[in-house]
Amino acid sequence: MMSERAHTRREPRQQRARFTVDAVLQAVQIVAKRYGPQSVTTNRIAQVAGVSVGTLYQYFPDKRAIFTALYDRHVDDVRQVMEQTTTAWATAPLGEFTRELVHGLVQAHADLAELHELVSSAVPQSAQGFRNALHHTFGLALSRTDQEPYNRQERERMLFVLPRMVESLVHGAAHHPPADLSRDGAGSEAIRTVLLYVNSFRGSAPRYF
Repeated sequence: MMSERAHTRREPRQQRARFTVDAVLQAVQIVAKRYGPQSVTTNRIAQVAGVSVGTLYQYFPDKRAIFTALYDRHVDDVRQVMEQTTTAWATAPLGEFTRELVHGLVQAHADLAELHELVSSAVPQSAQGFRNALHHTFGLALSRTDQEPYNRQERERMLFVLPRMVESLVHGAAHHPPADLSRDGAGSEAIRTVLLYVNSFRGSAPRYF
């Protein structure tokens, strides 16, 4: 789920510069929550960040560069969730591993909820990148020697379905939950759906909701 790093006019090498970049990226999310994603402009971002528009343009030539930088940080957050889950739940059954993974990913995506469409437009390959990362993560889980004895055909089917299912459900739960369902509720439904699929391979009832 990687993208080329955002092209900025000046890399934030010093602490003051890094602080400015952090303030700008945090301001984007504040503006989106306060005024709505379509109201995100460089003038408003600079105002909320407490910097001049000229200073903002020293680091970001346009809004697309800002959204791409936000995506890059989001990628780092999602990668961390995947790596931590893979390490912490290395010996757990696939159902438990999947439950923790989906829960962590919904939380990581919730931070970018208001800006999802704008960031997706700036980085159109983001969904495919997320699916690729999920494919790799589930591949590691299914390749463990202590994992349940799924046969080759079952593993191939899982690696086709799970990345697509989880990508769709995580984005839906984090960014587009129905009006009568909280984000946590939508996340629980996503987990329930994925576990129904995982547990169907062993002929067992769902146990990890």
